[in-house]
Amino acid sequence: MFKYPLEYALVAFEGNKFSGQIVPELLDLAQRGIVRFVDIVFIQRDADDSIRTVELNDLDDESYKLFVPLGEPVDSLFTEEDLDHAASVLHSNSSAALFLWENLWADNLRNAIVASGGVMVERGQIPAEMVEQVKQDLAAED
Repeated sequence: MFKYPLEYALVAFEGNKFSGQIVPELLDLAQRGIVRFVDIVFIQRDADDSIRTVELNDLDDESYKLFVPLGEPVDSLFTEEDLDHAASVLHSNSSAALFLWENLWADNLRNAIVASGGVMVERGQIPAEMVEQVKQDLAAED
């Protein structure tokens, strides 16, 4: 079902209302074929620390297709443990969106690698803060 590794991100917001301001950007990524959202969970921690979640799979078909225009519905891949962890890092009266996506932007590169007999051995991300710190450390050495 999936051709690429899945990535996730947990994005927190102060206040327990999800304004939806990021939705147009999410839709743009999906509609341009850059990513395919596999799962999205909206999490709210109220002032009394009660937790509410709404998963992508909980949306009606029309709303689901907005996020995954070319994808077929899949059962949620986030476990209760994942959701508990996400909720545990939230402050009272805050909210978050937990995203799981498949990168589609490198499809041609992936096909070329496979066609040439190559295989992905390792991949990762370096946080921007770490890159900036290394740059500052190098500049201080000069």
